[in-house]
Amino acid sequence: MKKILDNLITLSGWEIIEKGYDKSGVIISGSNFMTGNGYLGYRGTAAEEGKEDYAGCFVTDTWDKADGKWEELCNVPNALFTEIYCDDIKLSPKKATVNEYQRKLNLKNGVTSISFIMEPVQFSEEKFASLFNIHIIPQKITIKTDRKTKLKVVEGIDADVWNLNGNHLKEIKFGNIDDMLYAESITCEKAQTIAVLSKTVISNIDLSNSPIEEKAYKYTRTVEFETDANQEITIIKYMICYHSNNVKNPLEHCLADSKNLNYNDLRKLNDKIWEENWRRYDIEINGNIQDELAVRYNTYQSIIATPIHDSLPVGARGLSCQAYQGAAFWDQEIFNLPMYLFTNPEVAKKMLIYRYNTLDGARRKAKRLGYEGAYYAWISGKTGDELCPDFFFKDVITGRPIRNHFNDWQIHITPDIAYSIWQYYELTDDYEFLRDYGAEIIFECARFLSSHVVYKPRKDRYEFVKIQGPDEYHENVENNAFTNYQAYFNFEKALRTIEILSDNDLDKISKKINLLEWEIKLFKEIYRKLYLPQPNEEGVIEQFDHYFMLEDVVPASKIKERLIRDDEYYGWPNGVALFTQSIKQADIIQLFFVHPELFEIDIIKANYEYYESRTLHFSSLSPSVYSIIASRTGHIDEAYKNFVKSVYIDLKNTNEAISGGTFIGGIHTAASGAAWQMIVKGFAGFKIQNEQIYLDPVLPEEWKSISFNLFLDGNTYQIIIDRKEMKIQFEKRNEKYSKLIVKDTLYALNTGKTIIPF
Repeated sequence: MKKILDNLITLSGWEIIEKGYDKSGVIISGSNFMTGNGYLGYRGTAAEEGKEDYAGCFVTDTWDKADGKWEELCNVPNALFTEIYCDDIKLSPKKATVNEYQRKLNLKNGVTSISFIMEPVQFSEEKFASLFNIHIIPQKITIKTDRKTKLKVVEGIDADVWNLNGNHLKEIKFGNIDDMLYAESITCEKAQTIAVLSKTVISNIDLSNSPIEEKAYKYTRTVEFETDANQEITIIKYMICYHSNNVKNPLEHCLADSKNLNYNDLRKLNDKIWEENWRRYDIEINGNIQDELAVRYNTYQSIIATPIHDSLPVGARGLSCQAYQGAAFWDQEIFNLPMYLFTNPEVAKKMLIYRYNTLDGARRKAKRLGYEGAYYAWISGKTGDELCPDFFFKDVITGRPIRNHFNDWQIHITPDIAYSIWQYYELTDDYEFLRDYGAEIIFECARFLSSHVVYKPRKDRYEFVKIQGPDEYHENVENNAFTNYQAYFNFEKALRTIEILSDNDLDKISKKINLLEWEIKLFKEIYRKLYLPQPNEEGVIEQFDHYFMLEDVVPASKIKERLIRDDEYYGWPNGVALFTQSIKQADIIQLFFVHPELFEIDIIKANYEYYESRTLHFSSLSPSVYSIIASRTGHIDEAYKNFVKSVYIDLKNTNEAISGGTFIGGIHTAASGAAWQMIVKGFAGFKIQNEQIYLDPVLPEEWKSISFNLFLDGNTYQIIIDRKEMKIQFEKRNEKYSKLIVKDTLYALNTGKTIIPF
């Protein structure tokens, strides 16, 4: 399969370009060239392509079950569908007679485009998901011929869409209002109404008398006309989409938005909003335009996957497809949220309010499994109820389903959320958020953990048993170190929250959730006696009890030789990794990633060097974590190597789109979110501690300098780091974040520019 960057030409650091149509790469290209705005994601396919080409427009907050098992976002009817015929020959990038084919995504403004020459026609098509009005995708097709030509345009709505687990639309009603075509659909499980409207304008051509046909789930209009030589024809279409989960009468809202539309005006407004986005989020890398482009690409994918219009989840594949059900994992808090936390905290706040809105779902899960408090779903959609099925994998030797325990043993998702709540509060001092949302979450998470933890009287300590850490290949373990430390943090911050809240506010929250005095005493008891695995004589922390007794296979990749079939599952209950120290992804190293202050650097380094060779990196989450810790521990070459692995996962298609017959393609949004962290927390060595900014930069040999912005306490800090010095500039003076520690040296920051030589 062709890799996109093999044909990449970029001079600006803002565009990815594909030269030459490759049928085998349609899954990857559709994701990589997509446009979106957090409400909808439209794959980067041509207007004439359909479900066989993996075309799709996925809309947030439309979860529905088509097969009774998989609850996923709907792929809505495609209202940008357009086929064009020149002298009865279809214009298509798939044709062998096509020359100068190019597919392009402009990261600067989210415009995705396709152009080619198919004699005698020059064809170009562009579209973008509007950030000004998130319900609209404008599309413009331009056609120019070098001779007089007969053109036929078949345009309208294609409702025969690509789905992973069945058709979600049980009823589709097509219609025509004021020469605009629409499709009004009812979903299978929840009877949601989804309306899409297609408004079309073709250069000075009256569409009112053009025939309209309904056939094979398509509702199309056919327009025929002749063009003169060198006459330019434009076909402008607006796809407008609403659904009943966010408005009543979705079709009426579509019709209201259809008035007074102007493509150029929408484009200018969109460009302006993107300009503001990049002012916040952009990272410049001087000396390596490919890496700069890759970081921007990942940042772009993070932005378009985040539903900033509402408190809804960032899906593990964003809005690029239905894989992973458009739902939130722990990725959202640990990988996606930090970029917003330090650049646009209002977005981070919305992401965390989503967890408050799904607190009842987490309570239902805890109760169903026999626990108290809130046990957050491993895969969380609209309600927060668990979407992760009990059986996900199949034993390829016997054909029998494998019972996975992601949904009932991987408990660290709960303290991970409490951790992120506290990160936001500590950075912003947002007491109202803590009072209205955060405290209740932290308390209910601590309540769940207190009902799960086990007291060992002979050891006089509390332990977590029958759990699963971030390394998903080893299930049913005891005292996974990452989980135990995260739980400890949760209890610590629950007790700290009690101190911070006013007596009146604490009383109200306690009455609301029936938090009793004996429970608070229990939190204190567990906090005091919770077992926290410590480094051994070599400074290495055991990932879980008896991990060191497992067979030591180094490097971890050697276990591949034991496979009977390539598509075997490596983990529980009998996979080739289970009885070895070979792990799927960062686990102990994840602990240092989220808590850099817990251990001295020599301990972190010892663990990095031990676990790196035992990690398979079979998750897109893993390379970024190792990159950041490698930056901190002096392994600069390895930091850069893992950086490259992470930021090019989608651009270079290093992860398969289909594994074991299961579609897992689309954009890896955790890796997208981690790109910012690898630069800022890794190579720049940024952290906040005791209201002081810490920077400990190291740059790969491939780069000359990096620059980025941080937004702290109402101040935007512009930071430029090269090999000789660091420049920091900000406008407003305040005591908070006015001190900077660079490589253990304290500096006072002043308004204007501060230059710190190395």
